[in-house]
Amino acid sequence: MKIRKKLFLGFGLLFIVVLFFGTVSIYYIEEISETSKITLKNNYETLTFTRDMRSVLDENDLPLTPNVIETFNKALKKQENNITEHGEMEATAGVRSNFALLIDAKQSLAQKQEAERTIRSLLKKIDGLNMQAIVLKNNSTHETVNKAAFYLGGMGFITFLILFILIANFPGFIINPLNEIAESMQEISQKNYDIRLDFKKSDEFVQLASAFNTMASGLSELETANLTRIFSEEVRIKMLIEETEDAVIGVNEKQEILFVNSTARQILNLDKKQVIGQPVKGLMKNNLWETIVENKDPQGLLKLHLNGEVSYFQQKSLEVVVPNLKPNPLDTVQFAGYSAGMIYILKNVSEFKEHGVA
Repeated sequence: MKIRKKLFLGFGLLFIVVLFFGTVSIYYIEEISETSKITLKNNYETLTFTRDMRSVLDENDLPLTPNVIETFNKALKKQENNITEHGEMEATAGVRSNFALLIDAKQSLAQKQEAERTIRSLLKKIDGLNMQAIVLKNNSTHETVNKAAFYLGGMGFITFLILFILIANFPGFIINPLNEIAESMQEISQKNYDIRLDFKKSDEFVQLASAFNTMASGLSELETANLTRIFSEEVRIKMLIEETEDAVIGVNEKQEILFVNSTARQILNLDKKQVIGQPVKGLMKNNLWETIVENKDPQGLLKLHLNGEVSYFQQKSLEVVVPNLKPNPLDTVQFAGYSAGMIYILKNVSEFKEHGVA
């Protein structure tokens, strides 16, 4: 699975969970708000209307005056427009019919008192219905709150679980392959071109691993080709040096013998196996070595006694300077190259000397 698809699925799932969580939250908040609003509004207003009507009856004697009748009638009309509970309509209608008897001038005082008692009873019933409704709606609100808390808590736990899984596992999809690539690059820097990456999952890292393996293979082939070329050139140079008639001696920067060709070994009477790798100072006991290394003649002319005869050699000393590819940035003065040793070449000019040419 591609990394982009993993990201899309992970964050897409998280988005869906958060969206669902928010939708459920808004739904229950609206439901709780609506339930509370209805509970406070309709039932509370009914209790207010019945209180007003009861106050009219409590504060005034029979028969009622026109102003008192108007006040009672206004409260009753409001109640008739605010019927919400089962049984409330019948009780309100009873209040209306008995109120008509209460204000009817043809009714006797006893009949009016009976109508008043009936009205009070009906108002009490209306109060009871609304109080009971308030209790029921309050319980319903609490149930809604509890249900909302349960669902929201569950959704919160699921959201936390998904986040935890993403946090615990998703970084590994990225970090682990990157660490493996970094370690492999470190191996490449140590010239271990045989290192290869192998990712099992089919994502972008597989493409990266393929490119890395191609690079490592190419570097390995290039290294092999370079080593072969260098080795062949080294063999060719050694053959040329070995077969030349001039005496050639190579010394590295540590003043150790790198090579001595056959002509130089004959002149110095040395064994190749015993000389290679030995320090020059250790061979200073050989007067010829000291003469060659410390030759001060400006023309480089040496006069050597070899096998009972006097021989003349033209000496040339060459310093091997290689480019400084890794200059130290802390050095105050940086040089373009540094010495890698010396090459001493002795050309036999005895024949020219005898004829007075040299």
